[in-house]
Amino acid sequence: MRNPSQRLMAALRFRQLELLGTLADTGNMRAAAQRLHMTTAAVSKGLKDVEALFEQQLFHRLPRGVVPTTAGTLVVQRGRVLLAEMEQLSDELAAPLRPLQERLKIGATPFLVWTVLPGILAALQAQGQLPGALLFEGRLADIARQLEAGEVDVLITMDTPSELGSLSAQGFTIDHIGLEQWRVVCAPQHALAAQCSVQGAPLRWAQVAQERWILPPRPTNSRMMLEHTLRGHGLPALIPHIETMNAISHLALAEQNLGLTLAAQCTLTERLARGSLVELPMEDLPPPVAIAMVYRRSGSTSAQLTALAEAAQRASNAAASARAMSKASSRKLSARKSRP
Repeated sequence: MRNPSQRLMAALRFRQLELLGTLADTGNMRAAAQRLHMTTAAVSKGLKDVEALFEQQLFHRLPRGVVPTTAGTLVVQRGRVLLAEMEQLSDELAAPLRPLQERLKIGATPFLVWTVLPGILAALQAQGQLPGALLFEGRLADIARQLEAGEVDVLITMDTPSELGSLSAQGFTIDHIGLEQWRVVCAPQHALAAQCSVQGAPLRWAQVAQERWILPPRPTNSRMMLEHTLRGHGLPALIPHIETMNAISHLALAEQNLGLTLAAQCTLTERLARGSLVELPMEDLPPPVAIAMVYRRSGSTSAQLTALAEAAQRASNAAASARAMSKASSRKLSARKSRP
């Protein structure tokens, strides 16, 4: 008589694991059916069949969709790992001269991909330690799930305990590789920019709270940090004039004088240098946020991950030195201008 493990290996198909993962992603049988090019009835039957194989319910059927049970969550997570391994095997067979396992799979939120990550990869390449990389851009929650499933080797993101706490509990290493300060910026033609250039005094939050703001939706880190700062000054939460997820869009909209925005220093360097945005001096700012690298110290990529962490520290130190030199140069220029 076969044991349960042997029975599953004999009967379970990868297509069924894909079905479970798609249901977990969409939360809806109709949407899952569209994504898998199946009928809704076929998805429903497929779920019943795989639940029969595991001999337990894997999804709760609710009036507005489906939600994984505790067992279903476990099966989906393990299934993603198996699917990722099969995809990797397929790619390696299709490209034997450059196996996928040699590339480092890096997941990051989009604004870090276009600001912080290029410097890290350049520092890695300068040491001859960059074997190639596959970059995965997306929301933190999505990339974190890919990391758990083994679909990416490392996650680079802002360190938010609410999001990364669960990964820490699962044995992932969280290394801080940099620190970013928040800045309030606007177009140079904004009235507050002109006011600051004349008065030279920091602005109070009560002065800017009624302005038009360009912000991401809750519960993104920058939005929550800004609201926490406002509460500390006894001010209500802001209602953004324009709300969008994309950090590049925030800056582009601010450049058009459509409002103020809060941004990480790493996103602002070029725009501040060319004068398309100016920083507003504030009485205080949200505290700096750490940039974190999250990974498991195991497997074939451990040496690559160690090299990546070291490259990240070198890139962070170089960026900090460049900012310090820029500030020193600005102070000297201001001093010369102020002389009679």
